[in-house]
Amino acid sequence: MPVTVRTTKSFVPTSYRYKTRRQEEDEGTYHKFSQYVPSRLLIKLGKVVVIVVMLCVAVLIGHAGSSVLKGFAKISLDTETSSNSNQVERPLRYAIKRRDQKVERLNSDRISKIRKECTGSEKSEPKVLTSYQKKNLYSRIFVDHKHKFAYCSVPKAACTKWKQILLKSSEVPLYEDEDIEKIFPHWDHQFKRLSDLDTIKALRVLDQYYTFTFVRDPLVRLVSAWRDKFQHHSKENRSDYVNFHQQYGRKIMKKFRKSFTKEELDRGFPITFTEYIDYITSFSNVEDMNEHWIPATTICRPCHVTYNFVGKFENQKEESEYLINKLHLHNYVPDNFFKEVGNSSREEAKVLLRGISEEKKRILVKFYRDDAAVFGYDLNEFLGL
Repeated sequence: MPVTVRTTKSFVPTSYRYKTRRQEEDEGTYHKFSQYVPSRLLIKLGKVVVIVVMLCVAVLIGHAGSSVLKGFAKISLDTETSSNSNQVERPLRYAIKRRDQKVERLNSDRISKIRKECTGSEKSEPKVLTSYQKKNLYSRIFVDHKHKFAYCSVPKAACTKWKQILLKSSEVPLYEDEDIEKIFPHWDHQFKRLSDLDTIKALRVLDQYYTFTFVRDPLVRLVSAWRDKFQHHSKENRSDYVNFHQQYGRKIMKKFRKSFTKEELDRGFPITFTEYIDYITSFSNVEDMNEHWIPATTICRPCHVTYNFVGKFENQKEESEYLINKLHLHNYVPDNFFKEVGNSSREEAKVLLRGISEEKKRILVKFYRDDAAVFGYDLNEFLGL
């Protein structure tokens, strides 16, 4: 009897001749995938699809890689640019920080000295200001409500520069488009003053706004006022100087010059330094003096107003630039607006003041000793007493 061997095939070769499902089931050779065995054409088509997919993937990867590379290049360039910029800005920021720290330290020392001197017994400053004294003080304090600061102006102590800044920062329409250095700031009616406010509002400004002033060695300032008002021929015909000569020059000539011509008296100019000192020392009360030579303590009353900052004319560039930065006034002030102060005025003052009499020197000491004590100046450097 013949032996029948059944074979179950795990796969069907491509050359296999298709049978019906029932035939395969009868023979035991049916496989569920047998109807889907791919032909050679399908294999080739599959290969093509695979290749196309791989190419697409490659293109996408290449584009992404290019973008990544470009991104890295941009980051690298930006980093390099930023690095170069930081190499310039970092020393500048450091220098500004060092300057600010220095100025703040100096100002702190000055404020402490002012408080100490104002509580002393030797000062001539009154304990309580009269209404007249307070009115004069408030008329000398100029206010910028937009930037919230108040400045007490001391003539011959960088006041022209700071009044020019005030007219720009306060956005006075007349000067909105004018070059700051061409502004003539001495028509005082253009400013907002503390005296324009009622008492409550004025006190609120002094309490809430940033208050500051600039002072100068009192004797150098005294000599500077003489040079400016009675010696500069280039300003002789300017209207404000003509008025000054008429008001003060003629008075000085009549009282202290032995002889003069009608032409000299009409001009009221020039006035010698000896005549000028004779006139200054003739006052019995400093409050009767003109603002250009009245003591700064009498103008700004630092024993009655607590200033946030007291700058010095001798260091005006560094300290003014510190304030410009602090008060956010960069948009109004060009670079190098303030200049370094040399020693020529100081040396000239020494020569002129040491030539006056001992009596006149003692009177000057009496007039300006509060300025020297409160602001830290040495009168003997000029008077040799």
